[in-house]
Amino acid sequence: MEQAADTVTVYSFRVFELDAEAYHVASFKAPRHVITERFHGDVLEGTGVEVDADELDEQGRYRRIATGWGALD
Repeated sequence: MEQAADTVTVYSFRVFELDAEAYHVASFKAPRHVITERFHGDVLEGTGVEVDADELDEQGRYRRIATGWGALD
């Protein structure tokens, strides 16, 4: 029997840019704890998507590609 892969919920989020003095939405999704701890961003609730944990890059990012949400190669 095949074992299920570990999954994680990733979210869109926004960060405040000091130079522009405005918020912008990040170009990738990330797990909630990565958003708040690493990127100091605000989670955009309602944008969560469950993905395989091995699809995150080494910094915890899940990037959108032309075929949908996924890692960039």
